Amino acid sequence: MFGKKNRITSSVVFKEVFAQREGKENEGFKIIFKKNNLEYSRCGVIVSMQVSKSAVQRNILKRKIKNILRDFLSGFSKGLDFVIIAKSESLKMNFSKLRDSLNRLLNLL
Repeated sequence: MFGKKNRITSSVVFKEVFAQREGKENEGFKIIFKKNNLEYSRCGVIVSMQVSKSAVQRNILKRKIKNILRDFLSGFSKGLDFVIIAKSESLKMNFSKLRDSLNRLLNLL
């Protein structure tokens, strides 16, 4: 997991990010982001029921995404709040493809 300070937990912050509507996407993920006034970045992960009806599969995918983010956020210094939304194609990807897809997208920020 990534640190507590790097998580978006408040629904208010989620709403602020979604109100910004600035984002990027690729085959597996969509990222919506906005600048924050902090020295570090915060992230939230959404895997909806449209991706999978199974809570077990959704939670496994969230854990994989958070594992990738932990490594990425250690070298990421921009002050951004961003929300990662998984697409249904991401459920079919193995871990290395997930990592490559998400890293390509995060490097565009």
